[in-house]
Amino acid sequence: MISGDNTSIDWQVHTGTVCILPIGACEQHSTFLPLATDTIHAEYFARMLAEDLDAALLPALPIGTSLEHAGFRGSISLRPETMMQVIRDLADELERQRFRVLILLNGHGGNFCLGPVARDINRMDRQLKILLVNHWEFWPAGVACESAHRGQEIHCGEGETSAMLAIRPDLVRAPVVDTAPLADGVAPLHQRDLNTFGMGHFSADGVVGYPSYATAEKGRKVVELARAPLTAHVRDRLQRLVDQPRYSGMGGIASRVMTANDIIDGMRLKSVAGWNQLEDDWRLFLSARPTGSFVAVHNGQVVGSAATIVYPSTSGSEVAWIGMVLVDPEFRRMGIGTLLLDQAIRSLGDGPTIKLDATPAGREVYKKRGFVDERPLTRWTHACLPVIHNAASAPRSDTAPIPDRLDAIAAIDRGVFGADRSMVLGALSARGTRGARCLMRAGSVVAYCLARPGTNFHQLGPIVADSSEDARAVASAALTDVVGRPVVIDVPDEQTAFSSWLASLGFAAQRTFIRMRRGGAGGPSQPAREFAIVGPEFG
Repeated sequence: MISGDNTSIDWQVHTGTVCILPIGACEQHSTFLPLATDTIHAEYFARMLAEDLDAALLPALPIGTSLEHAGFRGSISLRPETMMQVIRDLADELERQRFRVLILLNGHGGNFCLGPVARDINRMDRQLKILLVNHWEFWPAGVACESAHRGQEIHCGEGETSAMLAIRPDLVRAPVVDTAPLADGVAPLHQRDLNTFGMGHFSADGVVGYPSYATAEKGRKVVELARAPLTAHVRDRLQRLVDQPRYSGMGGIASRVMTANDIIDGMRLKSVAGWNQLEDDWRLFLSARPTGSFVAVHNGQVVGSAATIVYPSTSGSEVAWIGMVLVDPEFRRMGIGTLLLDQAIRSLGDGPTIKLDATPAGREVYKKRGFVDERPLTRWTHACLPVIHNAASAPRSDTAPIPDRLDAIAAIDRGVFGADRSMVLGALSARGTRGARCLMRAGSVVAYCLARPGTNFHQLGPIVADSSEDARAVASAALTDVVGRPVVIDVPDEQTAFSSWLASLGFAAQRTFIRMRRGGAGGPSQPAREFAIVGPEFG
């Protein structure tokens, strides 16, 4: 730990992000305890906590809000709004110094304003979080409470005096003074009445409790046994802040159907994730299934997305695809992805086989929703494709542009994929012919490669062929159209020869996906002929 006893250099090299501020009070504690009692307690437990957490410990704030002790000279108080501003100023400064949690270790029960200011700062979802801790809430039950049968213990009682006898016995004077019995009718004063009646209404001596029961032994048990639960509580809260830093948690999240007006937010989400899609990809989802894409919203902001498309099948078994499952990083670990996934699944009903290409992290979520693995895929990328000199490609005359042969390609694709993707294939073809080629033999299409531009890469796929040689031939022809561009190709892992060929051209394996399905296998397909997929969003 570090503290005010250390130098600025010590603070500079400290690697922790947790800072602890003890907050006490300067108020009367009758004739036998010092004005600084609450500050002494706060400092003691704050140092204990800082040692356990290896945290930074600030000097104690020695004056709090002690308005209820008006009339007892030496009781000095800040107005609540002043104290709240002090906390705001300290939070601003600590945030500038890259601290991420400020623990307010409170030693005075009357510092009620700490709660509202902590909530106000935390609800802004700033980088710095406030954690308010009252040390007495962790005192062991059954210790220093022998006087409980006598009546209220609010101030200067058995527990507070015992703790002082353990921590600073030199500051405890004799004799101690027990509270006078409050025999004032059918409705005696309670602690909540301090809002209307100051401490002097309760006791002319400033005591509400029974300090005569206090002992140093009780105090030692209090401070020793409070340490473990106090530290455990704070560690738990710190981990919760790591797991979900947003103050609202999952509160207020709702989902609705995505519209064209949400495309700009979809683009923001995919850009943050580093994905490759263009606005045209979102429009394709919306045109194919106008009520089949969804967004999660929070306070009017789109914070997540999921899209679906349905591919009809002549065998009667439709294949539905789920893609574009995205969550704003600031809203992750809130169940938003699962919320959107469930809505997407519900929208598809029980009819079609549902498929998707999952990241390794997303795979665990999908497994919980009944998805099973089909096959792994690898994304291959090239930052700047050079001219291909040594590729075993077919003569240029054997390859042809796509548009005039789209019907033939769609027919082949239905057999390979197991469902009709003609809408997607047509949309890809309409975006331009760069990188889109088909391989002809005896006047028939024997292999094809479609392509589309993207934000980060020009994407090739699907690539379908009867053999690895034909796949390389049509891919070579397509690659000559995108020389000098960054290129991405998503390849099933079983196509080892094709993947090795890409690696020989300088492509690098960037990431993996797992194709998964929910429900039946779908229509008859020929996955061995598929050398590259369209992309994880479309299959």
